[in-house]
Amino acid sequence: MFVFEPLFTIFVLLFGGYVAKRLGVLKQKQSKMFLDFALLFALPCLIFENTYKLKFDTELLGVIAIGLCSNVLTTCIIIILGKILRFSKITLVSMALLTCFGNTLFVGIPIISALYPDPQYMGEVICYDALATMLPILLFGSFVINLAYPNKPSLIQNIKAIVIFPPFIALILGLVCSLIKLPSFIFGPITLFGHSATPVALFAIGLSLGFSAIKNSYKSVTLVIIGKMLLAPLIFIGITHILHISSSPSMMIAIFETAMPTMTLAGVMVMKAKLDSNLAVSAIAFGLLFSAVSIPFWVWMLY
Repeated sequence: MFVFEPLFTIFVLLFGGYVAKRLGVLKQKQSKMFLDFALLFALPCLIFENTYKLKFDTELLGVIAIGLCSNVLTTCIIIILGKILRFSKITLVSMALLTCFGNTLFVGIPIISALYPDPQYMGEVICYDALATMLPILLFGSFVINLAYPNKPSLIQNIKAIVIFPPFIALILGLVCSLIKLPSFIFGPITLFGHSATPVALFAIGLSLGFSAIKNSYKSVTLVIIGKMLLAPLIFIGITHILHISSSPSMMIAIFETAMPTMTLAGVMVMKAKLDSNLAVSAIAFGLLFSAVSIPFWVWMLY
């Protein structure tokens, strides 16, 4: 039941956005407005509040590092399989982005909150997303994309983009302000803004969903979904067994985070770069659908 409820909520929000598009109430291009609000206003508030309350330890940083390594290893395996199947360079580059980065925040938060209600673990989800997903894709995403093209991006430009990115600023402010005691009243509006991040983002994702492109990219979509949602957590578990790391809530949260479907921002980057748009749209849409099966499976296996 504790898994059904967050999954039900996620799919109702996604379905609401999708139905709004199908009925013509809203247009697909309006999803950008909702996502901009979620990423640039609501999400920074959510990050600031939970980072401020987060208690850092070496175990948390360790499991985040393992999660990042698991995603990178999975991506390498999927790219090798893609080369064996003779996918184009554009498709391979698209697969790399879509496999390596998951929706660890907007899908991860409802799931982890149901499994681990303690607010400390909400902070760990946000920290995982920041260090294993958001910062790596902002720093290296354009480099990966440009593997399909001759132009090479500037590292300075990528770093500048990260420094002025509101969620990153909120992360740093939360860490700095955690060193002092802030008056409780300032968290009233911050909390309200933060609570809107997940529902608005999921509605926007539903508004942008499409399912018709799967017929042109079903092989690559299958590889991305299997890699991202099944192989990556298996590799994570394998690494922990090799290193003889005992189970803990932080480790379990990181495993669940590696099993999340493809990150929406990764799909947006693929489409903006005019790579394999069919793959991007389908990986996001069918990854979310597959999560209705894969997430309960991992909860049954691990929780």
